[in-house]
Amino acid sequence: MRTLIRVLSSLRYLTLRRQLREMRKIVDGLSPSTRSAVATLTMGEIQNAARAPVPHLYGSSDVHRYQPWSEAASQAFQKSRSNVAQLKLRGIALWLAIVYHETRDIPHEGLSGVHREILGLLGMLKGTYGATGRPGAPDWERTA
Repeated sequence: MRTLIRVLSSLRYLTLRRQLREMRKIVDGLSPSTRSAVATLTMGEIQNAARAPVPHLYGSSDVHRYQPWSEAASQAFQKSRSNVAQLKLRGIALWLAIVYHETRDIPHEGLSGVHREILGLLGMLKGTYGATGRPGAPDWERTA
């Protein structure tokens, strides 16, 4: 059983690494104002997922509590590659939120590395939004 878990987590790691590389390129190609919109959308999606009964399965239509992941991240990744701006931004935000929760507090070193990179990408998005603690800033910006 341990070997099967190791193989599955390795396959998931490879999938998420590939998607993360491409997601980083997509985000790098966004304008600063679009990045701020993605940051706001992403933090909203992370908060929505946190309120879900099983945060790492947020956005999935087929939820089984002990399922390690769902197809929602792959579907969000496909949306992030869309030519339609609104769909693209929603896909980026949803992918980041799902993968953030999926890799959070995970004992596998490779997947925890993916989580650290997601945090870095979120920090980059948030950094383009403005300084934290400023008056009128969204709640997620003041508390992060």
